[in-house]
Amino acid sequence: MSVSIEAFKTTLGGFPSGVTIVTAWDAQGALKGMTASAFCSVSLDPPLVLVCPAKQADCYKALTEASVFSIHLLGGDQAGLAWQFSKSGAEKTQGVEASQGPEGAPRLPGTFAYLVCRPYALYDGGDHGILVGEVIHLDPPNPAEAPLAYCRGQLGPLPSLV
Repeated sequence: MSVSIEAFKTTLGGFPSGVTIVTAWDAQGALKGMTASAFCSVSLDPPLVLVCPAKQADCYKALTEASVFSIHLLGGDQAGLAWQFSKSGAEKTQGVEASQGPEGAPRLPGTFAYLVCRPYALYDGGDHGILVGEVIHLDPPNPAEAPLAYCRGQLGPLPSLV
């Protein structure tokens, strides 16, 4: 039995997830990045997370070869930024004012939470890489803010759960 790509995308896209932007500086010092909902924790000790960049993405080399990379968990009001970083090519970083955060990692302003990671492992995942990072710095979220969620092709703030 074979699973169609469309059925796979539709099924998994119906499962709500948080939204992140993963960034790194490339060898020339240019900001590279992507929007990712494929993000999760892996281990508490050491603190590990994973993201899954597409091997064909223009940011793949920068993300997988950088000495540090950043994961920005997006807030409920940052759908525009998420859509911008989901594009291909140089358009995705136009007008973005990234600064140098801890360890020199890129930092986007005003995100819900921020993690700096050192590469820990890179595994083959078909047409994607499975990039595991060790979290070496984090700025936790403000509990009063809502995170951005993705489900069925839509982005929006996660409704209050209290």
